[in-house]
Amino acid sequence: MPATEIRLETRNGRFAGLAWPQPGAPRMICLHGWLDNAASFLPLAPLLESLDLVALDFAGHGHSDHRPPGARYYMMDNLWDLDAVLDALEWDQCHLLGHSLGGAVASIYAATEPGRVEKLVALDGLGPLTEQPGNTVRRLRRSLESVRKASGGLRDYADPDDAARARERASGLPFEAARLLCTRALAEHGGSYRWRTDPALNWHSPALLWEEQVLEILSAIRAPTLALTSHPLAEWIPRDWVQHRLQAVPNCRHHRIEGHHHFHMDQPQRTAQFILDFLASPEQSDDRHPPDHSEP
Repeated sequence: MPATEIRLETRNGRFAGLAWPQPGAPRMICLHGWLDNAASFLPLAPLLESLDLVALDFAGHGHSDHRPPGARYYMMDNLWDLDAVLDALEWDQCHLLGHSLGGAVASIYAATEPGRVEKLVALDGLGPLTEQPGNTVRRLRRSLESVRKASGGLRDYADPDDAARARERASGLPFEAARLLCTRALAEHGGSYRWRTDPALNWHSPALLWEEQVLEILSAIRAPTLALTSHPLAEWIPRDWVQHRLQAVPNCRHHRIEGHHHFHMDQPQRTAQFILDFLASPEQSDDRHPPDHSEP
């Protein structure tokens, strides 16, 4: 089934996304990573046809509205946006699937609104990035400088392929996956292509949680959880960081998938099979030290 473009008017503004409606089927909302968009789930969604699926564009991404001029894009703000989107969809409860930033948002939402989350799937995103004590002033200074030096715009491209090649070079994301993301992230202006993405998304956050706070949040998740991580891990994800977080979630199973951070785009069949098996499985017991389900 082809994707349907959706627009949602919410108390937090207008959000866009892609939907694969299956009335009466279990509901799942998909949350993408930073500077990605709902197209992140185009390879995976057709393999999850047993679900009533919505892939959201976060604020400032894809076709969703930008925040007002001067507003910041704090990670936690996505929590209130997700809550508003679920209300606009009139979904009292659903599964959450998040990649990277989307996984962090989904994890926090599952902890804070356990009654609305049936099962949680985190793709390289079990909780948010953290900061070490002692870096507070350095981070504040970096945030101020990033806003002060902002150009207010992003470069134009001759066509979506040109933008996709730039994304491929910058991130190592395979070209075909990069092109899916870039096509949704671009708009034509006078014969060239310009990013829809709000440049303010590149401003550095003035504060991050500490790891102890993230572990406290993860320990409050009551939904059965599936964590899929790339192997090797992305360079910004420490191995011991993952192990501590997996142990913190009371009801969690874990698998590794060989490949890039965007393995759900690279290997959608393998990713989908893990997800479908997890959704079909009975709930696990509430065990804070689950057995290791990781692949070798």
